[in-house]
Amino acid sequence: MSIPLNPTAFHNNPQIKTLAEAKTWVDSFIRPNLFNQYAWQTTKRLAFLVWKCHLEQRPFHRTLNFLHPTFYEMIKTPEGISLIAESRLRKFAS
Repeated sequence: MSIPLNPTAFHNNPQIKTLAEAKTWVDSFIRPNLFNQYAWQTTKRLAFLVWKCHLEQRPFHRTLNFLHPTFYEMIKTPEGISLIAESRLRKFAS
């Protein structure tokens, strides 16, 4: 199953245009309390994969279900636009 990217995220001259900028963005998030280092690195790696697919303009071929709320912020542009259509994501109610 692949998850299509959100076409809105490609508009309006995005701030993040390279993999290095995407990594810097993902790394800027602080590990939540009660999250061990391994779980946090795995979460960041998954967010980076979403960014990589976005920058390469190809679908994301994994599931994204019920991850920590910070993850869903990582896969948004600095302007707050989700890279993946929100309707395609299953997450806990906040």
